[in-house]
Parts: sequence; C-alpha cells; structure tokens
Amino acid sequence: MKKLSILGIFAHPDDESMGPGGTLAKYAAAGHRVAVVTATEGGAGRLFEERPRDEAGRAELRRTRREETAAAVRILGIEHLGFLGWDDGRLRDRDVLEAERVFAAILRQEKPDVVITFHGSGISYHPDHRFITLAVHGAFLGSAQPGWYRSGDAATLPPHRPQRLYHYTVSSSLSRADWPRDVYVSRDDEITTHIDTSGFADTKWAAIEAHASQQFGPPFRMLYEAGAFESEAFVRIHPPAAAGSETDLLDGLV
Repeated sequence: MKKLSILGIFAHPDDESMGPGGTLAKYAAAGHRVAVVTATEGGAGRLFEERPRDEAGRAELRRTRREETAAAVRILGIEHLGFLGWDDGRLRDRDVLEAERVFAAILRQEKPDVVITFHGSGISYHPDHRFITLAVHGAFLGSAQPGWYRSGDAATLPPHRPQRLYHYTVSSSLSRADWPRDVYVSRDDEITTHIDTSGFADTKWAAIEAHASQQFGPPFRMLYEAGAFESEAFVRIHPPAAAGSETDLLDGLV
C-alpha cells in the first residue's frame, strides 16, 4: 500500500482531538503521514473552570494548551507542525486573503494528498472555525495554480495540488448529548464519508483527556462512553462525492 499524506488545518488546540482524532490516529497507525497545523494558541478560553482575567493568566493558558497539544498529538501518533500564533476568538478580524496565502504556503511546502478542515458551518457555528474553513478553501484552490499568489511565501514555492479536501462534521451519533452551545448536525444525505474509528475510540478519548484544561466544555466523556467515537463523518468537498459513498479517505488515490 502506498503511503500518503494527510494534513489537518484547525483553529484551536484540542480541535485535532475533539474533531477527527480517531480518523487521524487510524491513518497514522496505518503508516501514512498525518500532520496538523493550529492557528491559535487558545488564549481566549478557560483554564480549567476559570477564564483568565489578565495577560499573565492568558499567557499561562497559552503555555498550558501548547503543552497539552504536544501530549495529545503524541497519543494520536501524528505530527504537529506548530501554532501560527493568531489571536484566539478574533480570527474574523484578520485578512482572510493573507490567511489563505499562509495556508497555501503550507500546502506547497508539505504537499499533502488530503486536506481536512472544519465543516463550513463551523460545527458549533464558531467564527474562528468558519474563518479557517474559508481560508483553507482558497488555499486548496490557489496552491495548485502557478501565478495565483504574487506575494508572500506561497509566491516563492512551486504549485502543489492536493487530491482531496474534506470537511469534518458532526453526525447524528454525536447529537445525543446536551451540548453547551448550538451544534450543526449534518444530515445523512450530506455526509459522503463514514470512517470506522472503533479501533481508535480509546485513543481519541485519551487525546481529549490530554487537553485537561478544557474538560469543562462539551460532553465528550458521555459521548465516549456512549460509543459515539466509533465512527467519524466527513463531507468530501473536492472532488464531490455522493452521500454515503465512502468509507476510506484515501481509497483510489495514487
């Protein structure tokens, strides 16, 4: 089996684990190269049950979340390509075209076969998530085309065309919980790809537990105990695929 490359681009520390962690771990265990990029260091969130009130507290939160991410990716068996250091909770204030150029440079450097990011809804309608999705879409298209970028690192690198772009999404199996915020649930006729992650449910839960400072948010323990981590759902954006047609992100790739 040819070894391929998967790149996840996410907004916050813990997105790699609380999102498609089982899928990332599964492909890494099969010998594929799996890597993730994190846009922010999570400085706008909570440190356990408290939200820091000053810069010293926020710096401690960022340090803690960097360390937790390092532990989580070790558990998942994937590479972490680093934090971009963008402002948590304020990505909507950034220039989306500049973010696209940054992501295009990463795609041209890392040359992934498959790119994964958030569902276009942001999953929890999080504006940071939606910003990342918009910028990744532009970069996915632009990284393949010579002349698309006229400045920045992307302009100095040769084009690279990833073969597929996927959105990680929430299926009905993850909607059985009392979420603390609204969550978009993809219908069956939207989901193109179901990945069997039953062999990696424990791995995903261990990675989530590594993000210990964030355990007071969504009800992931209940979902884990209910077996909701045994499958993960995706929408294949490029090239399009029929609903329910896939059980493997890499099937047919060369």
